[in-house]
Amino acid sequence: MSKTDLLKSLYSEYSSEFEGNEIVLGEGNVDAKILLIGEAPGKDEVRLSKPFVGAAGKNLNEFLDILNVKREDIYITNSIKYRLSKLNPESGRVINRPATKNEININQRYLLEEIKIIKPLFIVTLGNVPLKAVTGIPEVSVGKVHGSIMKVDIAGSGFDLYPLYHPASIIYNRSLKEVYINDILKLKSILLDEIL
Repeated sequence: MSKTDLLKSLYSEYSSEFEGNEIVLGEGNVDAKILLIGEAPGKDEVRLSKPFVGAAGKNLNEFLDILNVKREDIYITNSIKYRLSKLNPESGRVINRPATKNEININQRYLLEEIKIIKPLFIVTLGNVPLKAVTGIPEVSVGKVHGSIMKVDIAGSGFDLYPLYHPASIIYNRSLKEVYINDILKLKSILLDEIL
C-alpha cells in the first residue's frame, strides 16, 4: 500500500473512533522530510478543515519563511485531531481548552502510526502536548528540551525530534519570541547540514 492509502485507512479509523467531534486531519507531502506536529485544531482549522490556518497559520508562515521551506514540502498534523473546546460561562462563546492526559494517551497510537507511515527525517513538535505524545514521557517539558535534537524510538525505528515552543505561547509571553526564533534558526542550520 502507498503512504497515501495507509494514511487514508488510518484517518478513516480515527474518524470512526472519534465521530461526533470537529475533526481536522493531517495534510501535506507524504514524502516530507519534516513532519510538524501541533496540539489540536482550533475554530479556524475546523471551519476550513485544514491544520494550521488563522493565527496559527501566520505563525507557521513565519516558521516556514525562516527555514525557507514551502508548506507543500512538509507534512502537518496535530497530536489530537479534533477541537478541544468548552463553553466560556462569561461570554457564552465556545473557546479552546487544554488537552487532558487521557486525551493525549488515547490519541497517541494514531499519531505514532502517522509518523511510522510518513517516515520523516525530522519531527518538529510545537508545545508540550505533541512532545509528550511523541516521546511517551508525561513529565517532559518543552522548557527543558527546546532547541535541541532528541532521539526517539517509535516501533523500533529511530527518529530525530526537535521540540519548539508552541507559537501561541509567544502571544502570551513576548519574552519567548527571541528564544523561539533562535530555536528555528538553529533548526535551519541543522537542516542545511542534513537536507536543505
